[in-house]
Amino acid sequence: MQSYAKRIIAVVVTYDRAPLLRRCLAALQAQRCGPDAVIVVDDASPGFATADAVAAFPGVGHLRHTTNLGGAAAYCTGIEAALAMGANLVWLMDDDALPASEDCLERLASLAEDGAGLAAPMVLDQDDPRRLAFPIRIAGRTRFFANDLDGAPSIEGFAHLFNGVLIQAETFRAIGLPDPRFVCRGDEVEFLLRALRAGIAVQIATGAQFLHPGARPEIHPILSGRFYATLPLGEAKQRVQFRNRGYIFRRYGMWHYLAADIVRYGCYFLLRRRPDAAGFGRWLGLTAGGWWGGFMRRPAPQRSHLLVAAPNTGDYARPFEGERPPVPAAQGARQAG
Repeated sequence: MQSYAKRIIAVVVTYDRAPLLRRCLAALQAQRCGPDAVIVVDDASPGFATADAVAAFPGVGHLRHTTNLGGAAAYCTGIEAALAMGANLVWLMDDDALPASEDCLERLASLAEDGAGLAAPMVLDQDDPRRLAFPIRIAGRTRFFANDLDGAPSIEGFAHLFNGVLIQAETFRAIGLPDPRFVCRGDEVEFLLRALRAGIAVQIATGAQFLHPGARPEIHPILSGRFYATLPLGEAKQRVQFRNRGYIFRRYGMWHYLAADIVRYGCYFLLRRRPDAAGFGRWLGLTAGGWWGGFMRRPAPQRSHLLVAAPNTGDYARPFEGERPPVPAAQGARQAG
C-alpha cells in the first residue's frame, strides 16, 4: 500500500481510551497510502483494554510507559522510537483524533515534499465538521469556521500541534523533541514557537483534514464576543495550561499575549454576575509561577517504558543513524529567549 519516497511512521499517543484508539487505528489502516509503520505509546493506562485494542490491529507497535507522565513525554518516547526505525517523517496524533479522509496522509506528504518541516492538516470539529476544532487567528481576526478561511489552499506560519501533523526528521535534529516538563497544554505551543524561531517552514494544508473533539466547551466569549477566554475542563488541565502559558510568554517575549490574558481572564473572572476573585487570584498565581519558570529548572522526567509489541517493519532496537534529537535541557528562570 505504501508508495512514498520517504519512510513515514505514525505515532499515536493514548491513555485509557480504548474505543477511541480503535477508531483512530482503523482510520490509519484505511489510508489509501498509509504509513510504513504505526506505533502506539500508552501512557500507563490501567487494565488491559488498551493492549487489547492495539492487539486487534496486527503489526501495530505498542510501547507502554511504566508511569503516567503526560502527553508531551509520550510523544518524546514515540518520536525516539520512530527515528530509531529510520523514519524520515513522523506523523503525530492523539487517540481522540483521526484523518477525515483516506487521502489525508498523501496531502500532508506532498506538502512535506515541497519543503514544509511541519505539515499540518486543518483540524475540524468531529461533531460539526463545518467548524474548526480550534480557532485560527488570521489577519487580526479569529476564525471559527472552515469557510472563514476563504478557500486558501494552505496557511503558513501556524499549526495546531500535534493533531495529525507530519514532521520531518530533520526538524527534530534541528530543534529537539517536545519538552516533557510541560506535561500537556503548552508543549505543542512551545514546540511550534521553537520551530518558527529556527526558521522551519510550518504550513497547514487545508485540503488535508483531521477530526478532533471541538474546543467549544472550553471557549467563553467576553466583551460581547470580541474576545474569549479558554478554560480547560478539569482543574488539573487548567493548572498546567495557566502555568505553561506564563512560562511561554516570558521565554518567547510575548508581552502582548500576556497583556491580552490579563484582560481576558480579568473580564472572565471579575466582570460577571457573580465575580470570582478567588478564581482570578488562582489564574494570576499560576501564571506568575510559570513566568518565573521554577518547573523548567527541574530535569526532564525519566521515561521508562516497555516494548509490548514490535511494529511490523524495521527493528525497534536498531540504533538511530545520527545524533539523537535532544530533550530540552533545564533552563534558568530568567531566560528571556
